[in-house]
Amino acid sequence: MNLETIKKSLETGNIYLSEEQILDKPTIIGYEKKFRWSWMAVQLNTFIVATDFGDEEVTPDLIEEHLSTSFAFAKKNYKGWPRGLQSGLGVISILISSNIDEAAKVYCQKLKSGKKWAAFTIPVTVNSATNEVYSFEKKPMWGRIFYPHFRRMIDGMA
Repeated sequence: MNLETIKKSLETGNIYLSEEQILDKPTIIGYEKKFRWSWMAVQLNTFIVATDFGDEEVTPDLIEEHLSTSFAFAKKNYKGWPRGLQSGLGVISILISSNIDEAAKVYCQKLKSGKKWAAFTIPVTVNSATNEVYSFEKKPMWGRIFYPHFRRMIDGMA
């Protein structure tokens, strides 16, 4: 998985995309708005923020910085109903590098990104040398109904 494959996946899925700079690195951002009755009539606005860090080491601190910056971008560009009123915000933060720290892998697998009001931040790291993807292993209780959708989106980027 790299920025080009993510861009093609977003285009194929008819998901709005733009090219930006997050943390001064090349970034592809996708935006999708979906409403489903199965989500208890919630409109979910999902941002996919994928940044290529080259061979820079990805650590939990870098993941948290990327999550914060990505979430701030999503809040600024969010155009849906007010969060919490049958509306939620999801931010899938993808960090691509050939150098991923073990603690960063665990951070993503254990979904240690914390909770936000009517919003979710999902950290994902991708080893560009091996194409290994590290993301949540279990669905948390908070927002459980949305995680199959997040899983499909992450898997669809490859």
